[in-house]
Parts: sequence; C-alpha cells; structure tokens
Amino acid sequence: MKRRTFIKSLGLMGSSVLIPSVMGGHGLIANASAANISTRSLLNARAMVADQVDFVAPSVMPQVINIFLYGGPSELAANLTNIEDISANSQNPYPDALFPGNNQHTTNGFWASAGGNIMERMLAKKRLSVYRTINRVDDNSRAHRPSIFSNLTGMIGEDNMRPGIATNIAAVLSANNAISEEALFPFVTFEGESVVFNQGADLPLAYRPISLNQRLENPYQRSAGAVSEHSSILDELAKTAAVVNKARFRQVLDAFEKRAEIDAFVGDLKDRVDNGVKLANPDFVPDSDAPNERDEEITYPNNGFGPRLEKAINLMISNPDTLFVSLGNEGLGGWDDHDSALDKYPGRMQNLLRSLEVAAQHLEAADKGNVVINVFGDFGRNVNLNNSMGWDHGNCQNLFTVGAGPTAANQLPGRELGKLVGETERRGKTNQNRQFTYPTENSYQCEPFAISALVYKYFGVQNPEMLTGGYAALDETGTENLWVDPNV
Repeated sequence: MKRRTFIKSLGLMGSSVLIPSVMGGHGLIANASAANISTRSLLNARAMVADQVDFVAPSVMPQVINIFLYGGPSELAANLTNIEDISANSQNPYPDALFPGNNQHTTNGFWASAGGNIMERMLAKKRLSVYRTINRVDDNSRAHRPSIFSNLTGMIGEDNMRPGIATNIAAVLSANNAISEEALFPFVTFEGESVVFNQGADLPLAYRPISLNQRLENPYQRSAGAVSEHSSILDELAKTAAVVNKARFRQVLDAFEKRAEIDAFVGDLKDRVDNGVKLANPDFVPDSDAPNERDEEITYPNNGFGPRLEKAINLMISNPDTLFVSLGNEGLGGWDDHDSALDKYPGRMQNLLRSLEVAAQHLEAADKGNVVINVFGDFGRNVNLNNSMGWDHGNCQNLFTVGAGPTAANQLPGRELGKLVGETERRGKTNQNRQFTYPTENSYQCEPFAISALVYKYFGVQNPEMLTGGYAALDETGTENLWVDPNV
C-alpha cells in the first residue's frame, strides 16, 4: 500500500469519529457529508487503519494536553550550560549574571528569572522532565509554516491533506472500538483551529473537535433572543417529528438528546470551576516566621495563560472522556524573538513555568497520574545575540513534559518524570549570526517527530513508526538523567 493512501485514510477515519462522539450517532456521518464521504469509504478507511496500525488497548488511558509555543522559543531558559562560550563568540555579549556561579545561573544551568528556579523545584518533585536536545536533522527547515506542520502532524513535510497528531489518535481509537459513542468531549481545542487536528481541506467543518474558551462558554447553549425564547418549543417539535418517523430520524433524536447532555455537562463544569472548593496545595508548609512562596490552596497565576491552563486541567480531572486538549500559547505572547529578547523572553518563560508548576500541583492534589502536559514549539533559536539584541531561527529546542509526582494514582506505564536529558555544545564562527547549540557526540537526541510517536505509544500504538514515517518514540526510560539535586 502506498503511504499516501494510508495517511489519507487516517484523515478520513480520524475526522469521522468526532461526529458520533459529540452528536450521538454513526448514521449522522453519511447524512452530514454525503457529497464528501461515503459509508463504504468510511468502512474501508476503518479497516485500513485497523490493519496497518498494531494496537493494544492501554492499561491506563492517557489524557494529553498539548501546549505548542508558536514562533519557536529559545532553549536558553533551560540550557545555559554553554553560556560562557556562547557569549565569547556572540556578536553581542550576554550579561555576566547568566554565567556559572552568578545569581541567574542555577545549579543545573537554568536561567533563574526565566523560570529556572521553578524548573529546579519541579525536577526535585519529579513533576517535570526537560529534554534539551530535540534536534531536527532530517529535512531541516527553520521556517515557521513547514516546522509547525511537521511537528503537529508528526512527520516530515507540509501537506494540508495530512491529518494532525490528534486526528491520528482519533483514527486509531475509532478503528479499534476504543472510543465509546457516549463519550463527551474526547478531543478539545482551546485555541480554535490547529494543525494538530488537521483533517484535510475536503472534509466538512462539522467533523472538527469541540472548541472551548477559558470562560467555558457553552457551544451547545442557544443564544439569547427570539430563538432562545422559543427553544423548548423547537426542541419538542423536532423530537415529535423524530419519534413519529423513528426509522428515518433516529439520529436526529439522538442528536437533540446529546445536545442537552452536553449543555448540562458544560454548565456543571463551569460551576465547579468557578465556585467549587479548591484543593489543598501539596507543597504548602505552614511557617509562622516567614511568608511562603506557595499558597495553601491551588491558585493559578492570573497572567493571561494560567486561567486557560486551569480550565484545561479541570476538564481533564472532571471528565475522563477527554483524551486530548490543544491549548496553544494564548496569553503568553509570541516566541519569535528576533529583537529585544533579553527584555521580553524571561518574563514570558516565567509565566509559562509558574502556570505549569501549579498545574502539576493540581494534578497531584487530584491524584491524577495519567495526565501528560507536553510543551514544545516550531524550532529552537540561534544563540548568537544579534545586533537587534535578539535571536534568529535555530534548531535545537527543549521539550518540557509535565505531570503529577510519582505517588499519584494511574501513572502511565513506563512514564518517568524528574529527568534532565541531553548535553549540547556551541557551533558556528565567531561574531557571525549562525551560532547554535548541537547535541554532543555521546548525548541523547531525537527528532521532534519522536514526541508524537511517544504520544501514540501512550494511546496503545505499538508501531508508531507507521504514523511518523519511520521515527521511533522519544525514550523516557533509557535516557541518562543529568539532573543534579541542588540540596545535596
């Protein structure tokens, strides 16, 4: 079978699963998109996916939050290990405070005011792993669009017809009957359209995932005005017509019942998020002599991004059916730091890491060890500080992967947090812009596609290389841990 044919089948099958999950009936697929998708082609796609992908139902179903940092963040927040060499060869020198032994350089080579102290705490609590050498070698584009497409579809190249990572997950779970038709919100986006849910230009909009925002506004609640005033009448009329013609309109009746169920669910979730009892912070230690850095209750920073992450975490905790959430980076700002990087970047990273630390505390307090938060972007950046005091497009980037500590229930088999992985060296000619870090000869490194392959493995795919074009999963269990406990 040609690979392109198989990939197209993933897009078809993966997208179609979203209709029964949300609207409550397989029959709606053919009726909603008869011009685009036939029942036979759906059955063929389902069979093709089941035949090509080796699937074993996971003993613990994961729930994944994908945070993609559009623009390509610098690696330096988590990797100042080469900073003296970098500064000596850069067009413009870096502040001495970033050098080892100074106040901005933490024990493990993190940038303190760019979230470095937070990373040290999270690593010590085994709620975070940092991979420093996610290094694109094959088809090494440093342009935004192809990098976004390849990283969020999990394979090389840019193709509007190719399904995203979440769509592939939907395809595999559907083909293996691993998603219940009664599931609510299995796939959610808090960022609107995203390549991670890419489904192909020829597929109808109705097959896309549910879109929510940080206010949890209900997409199934009828708007105010005349329609709202007559809502109950319209519902009863539609139900009556469906009941009278049960054989023909069973799917319509199912859809109305599902809409009411979703309406109630979203309203209840919003009430619990807005008015529910907050969980106790597992890191809180009473101290009468000095103020504590952390609060007694789980409290997210009100920095634009924190409230959005809070809603996503609450959704995961409240609804085991939610399997994949795309959060984006709204509220943090863009990461295309070509100028004034030393002024803008540290605060942005601090806001991100502050929010992630609270999210990990929240998951631990809720005893949710099956939730995975992955954070990465288009690419890394050059380490040369250019004449606009910024960084141009580079390659080597970090992966931050976050979750509850090891004592939380339902930990995913094989998942290990508390690791700092990857060693780098500087490359490039002195005083030229193309200065960058590269994995040392003996260091662990992987392509960005290894991240998607790992997510596929979480969801039961035994041969993720089928979905990535040959790239194996990121190694969580065999990679060397370079983290040093600063308290020892």
